[in-house]
Amino acid sequence: MPHEQTSFDPDYDDDDDDGIDGSLKVQFDLPALLLAWQDESPDNSYYLDTTSGAVKLVNPNLFDLKELTDEIELHKYRYLYLPKPLPGETKGHLRDFQKTVEDAALVRILDMAFESPHVLESFIKILSSHPQELTRLREFRQSRALVKLKQWLHANELSDRWQLE
Repeated sequence: MPHEQTSFDPDYDDDDDDGIDGSLKVQFDLPALLLAWQDESPDNSYYLDTTSGAVKLVNPNLFDLKELTDEIELHKYRYLYLPKPLPGETKGHLRDFQKTVEDAALVRILDMAFESPHVLESFIKILSSHPQELTRLREFRQSRALVKLKQWLHANELSDRWQLE
């Protein structure tokens, strides 16, 4: 679901001396932003390119890592770091979701997921035999991430330029 936005980089069009406003319509991918926002992997870092709307993945195993990190360092005004979930945040969201599950037997099985070192993956595996609940979990997690993303956009003074539905 692409969203449009006018570029807010004040220097974006500095090389154009024709006197015409240098604003640029930018597309951004909300699912990519939400995926980056929820990724707890310590090896992955994400940056939002505020000019193109792209989400950039920085991982030590990337072939073009040096080129990408150089680009981010060179244009610090353009790239914003997307923060990781806080410690325990995912587990807290899963506990909140569990409280919405009406099937008592399923709730007891989900309790076991909290004993796993990979709680989210355990939840998903358990709910894979309950497709409606798995869909609800994905929607629940996305709604929680969207709330945090909106707060982050507002804190970075982007909320007036990037309207999320």
